[in-house]
Amino acid sequence: MTRSLLSLRRFVLAGSLAGLAAAAMAQTPPAPPPAADAPARHAREHARPDPAQRQAQREARLKQELKITAAQEPAWNVFTASMLPPAPKADRPDRDALRKMTTPQRIERMRAMHAERSAEMERRAEATLRLYAALTPEQQQVFDQRMAMGPRHGPHHRGAPQRHEG
Repeated sequence: MTRSLLSLRRFVLAGSLAGLAAAAMAQTPPAPPPAADAPARHAREHARPDPAQRQAQREARLKQELKITAAQEPAWNVFTASMLPPAPKADRPDRDALRKMTTPQRIERMRAMHAERSAEMERRAEATLRLYAALTPEQQQVFDQRMAMGPRHGPHHRGAPQRHEG
């Protein structure tokens, strides 16, 4: 009888373990179904900030760091206006139109586009020089540090080295 008693105990133990496992599985809630607005939520969570909003934040930070005075405000406004991207050109030819042009026509088109870009760069340079002339030497030093790598690279830019003061 010893053998049958051991077999019975094993059978009861196995049954008990199976029952406990089934109960544990029954208590685990099923995974929630994916939300219907999951793509929209993902887009909101991982959306890049609006470029115009980022530009406004950079300008506000620079203005605060420079401590722009009321007398410097007109030069500041011209400077920030010059940093806005130019409006898209409506007369830009498509690829087919460019292919149909002769080489001299394409060269003239490229020269005209180069002249437009040069004029835009000159306008920005003049606005920057006007603002710089209106700044105090201390403000010029801050401006030089912030603009050393361009208007989008400063101490708050990810690629710029961080200053740790302590």
